[in-house]
Amino acid sequence: MGKRTFITVLIILVIVAVFSIVAYLPVKFDTTTSVRIADFPKVIGEWKGEDIPLDKRTYDLLETDNLIMRNYTNSQGDVVNLYIIYSQTNRKVSHPPEICLQGDGAVVVEKSLVRISPALSAAKLILEKKNFQEAAFYWYKVGPAFTSEYLRQQVKASIDRMLGKQTSVALIRVITQIRGRDRESAFALLTSFSSKIEPLLHQYAP
Repeated sequence: MGKRTFITVLIILVIVAVFSIVAYLPVKFDTTTSVRIADFPKVIGEWKGEDIPLDKRTYDLLETDNLIMRNYTNSQGDVVNLYIIYSQTNRKVSHPPEICLQGDGAVVVEKSLVRISPALSAAKLILEKKNFQEAAFYWYKVGPAFTSEYLRQQVKASIDRMLGKQTSVALIRVITQIRGRDRESAFALLTSFSSKIEPLLHQYAP
C-alpha cells in the first residue's frame, strides 16, 4: 500500500469513527423546546387544515410530541396531508419516512428527485396501497437549509453538535391520493402546496 493510499484510508477511518461516536452519544429528547410546531398555520391561502389525532404510542415511538399530522383541503376539494416533526435538540426525530410509510401498509414503487424552488429539492414517491396510489414529497430542514438527503442532514447536525452549535432538524412530508387524477396532476398539486409552505417553515420551524 502506497503512502498516499494509506493516508487516504486513515482519514476515512477517522471520519467514520468520529461520526460513529457521535451517533451513539446520549441525545437530549425534545421536551423543553421553545418552538411548538402545532403553531404552524391551519389556514394557508385557500387551504384549510384539520389535525389528525395521534395516540400516545405514536408519540413514544417518535420520542417527541412536537409534530403535526394535518389534512389541508382547498376550495376544489383537493386534500393534502402534511406531516412535520421538529426538534431543536434531537436530530434522531427526522427519520427516513419510508419506514413509517411501509409500516402503514404502503409500498414505494417509484422514487426520484423533484425541484420545488431554487432552495428546495424533495424526494418524490409513488406509493401503492391496496386500492389506490398516492403521490408524496418529503424533505429535511437542518438549521436554515433544506435537503432531500437523510445522511446529509444527519451529518450537518452532528458536525454542528461537535462544534457546540445547536442546530434544529425537521422532517416535512406531503401526500395526496392519485384517485380521480393522473400522476402529473397530483405532483403539480403537491408542488404548489409545498411552494406555499416553504417560507412558513423558516418562521415556524426555525
